[in-house]
Amino acid sequence: MTLINWLAETIILPGSDLVLKEDVSIKLRFLLKSQYWSHSEIRAYQNKKLRELVIHAYKSVPYYTELFDKLQMTPDDIRTVDDLEKLPILNKAEIKRHGIEKFTSTAIPLKSLIKTSSSGSTGEPLFYYTTKDAYCMNIATNLRGWYWMGFRLGDKFMKLSQNPRSNPIKIIQDKISRNMYMSTNPLIESNFHHILKSIEKYQPKVLRCYPDPLLLLARCKQGNSEFKYKPFAIATTGNTLHPETRNEIEAAFGCKIFDAYSCEGNSNVSECSTHDCYHSSEEYGITELLDESGKPIKNGIGRLISTDLFNFAHPFIRYDTQDLAEVNSKPCTCGRKLLRINRIIGRDNDIITTVNGRNFIVHNFTVFFQTDGPELNQSIDQFQVVKRDSGHIHFRLVVNSNYSLNVEKYIKAFWKDQFSEEPYIEIVKEIPLTSSGKRCFIINEE
Repeated sequence: MTLINWLAETIILPGSDLVLKEDVSIKLRFLLKSQYWSHSEIRAYQNKKLRELVIHAYKSVPYYTELFDKLQMTPDDIRTVDDLEKLPILNKAEIKRHGIEKFTSTAIPLKSLIKTSSSGSTGEPLFYYTTKDAYCMNIATNLRGWYWMGFRLGDKFMKLSQNPRSNPIKIIQDKISRNMYMSTNPLIESNFHHILKSIEKYQPKVLRCYPDPLLLLARCKQGNSEFKYKPFAIATTGNTLHPETRNEIEAAFGCKIFDAYSCEGNSNVSECSTHDCYHSSEEYGITELLDESGKPIKNGIGRLISTDLFNFAHPFIRYDTQDLAEVNSKPCTCGRKLLRINRIIGRDNDIITTVNGRNFIVHNFTVFFQTDGPELNQSIDQFQVVKRDSGHIHFRLVVNSNYSLNVEKYIKAFWKDQFSEEPYIEIVKEIPLTSSGKRCFIINEE
């Protein structure tokens, strides 16, 4: 540990917590100890947190009050993780049907709630509330996953994202944490060159990016021998990291990738330092893997169902993540008893290349439909982007009563500027699920 690492861990992070009224540093210290708990210690902690969550949800969350009453149950019926099977599985459609208010706790002051949203990688962004406690736990579990990479607070890193950085507090945090934040948008050769030059100059220990734009960046690096810098590690998240993609990126950058997975209602899952598997942050949430008949499995591929133990603002209890995962009961050689997951299955983000040569990934579209003004993001319930054989781009949209001709004109004008041609918009009643239970958000018909 260098002096900078010591200062970051013992002075800067606790100081930041004090100013922001957070406790990330406390939670990180807890997680660095709890990662080596026994199975019985993990389960005892989960049972305690689960009882607290269920009592709170029944008392103050209208949906769960009605659900328990309808099932003729009380919170005393859910005392352990094994009791969760008494409750039905919750999905995104159910939350949207009832509305965010039905799932929001009346016991937490509105000013204390943090409004956030899912990434929308299935074409259905979900808006919901969380708490500062859950927000801090999310950061702390992510940090622990980075520690498995060999990263320590104070090390230089670079975060590449589709979103431009505009929040002044985030910009200040970037400076303090030694993070160089850059946008991968637009996905064109000149921007990749600019990013690679910045990597050469800044020399971050860790490079963090979604796999899709990172693959394009890796190919640019392979084609330009002047870019020689090798990070210590690469952190990926956001969509499925296929083996061939991993191999190509690792070969280009000369270092190992540490992949991660998370979604709303789910505890964070980080790749182990052995690279043999992922581990779920079981202190953060309960992960169930169910077979096709809804029975729990300990080995093999199952549907990933999660219970967030920290979000008391909008409880996610037995939430269907819409992802499949392969679980393994074999002990990991790293010594951690946290749930072992061999791989995450079902997230498959394609890249669309338009007639003007530009590349677009799903996050280009989710950012647009989520954040480009309330008139837009409150009128689109689902989207799907289709590239026809002809090369033309079609948007399939499931809309609601807020949708108008002005919204449609705005969508066409915005994307005409991006694609160099106007997209076709098709209003549909629904976007069918794939056989894996997910909606395909990008389709290439070529």
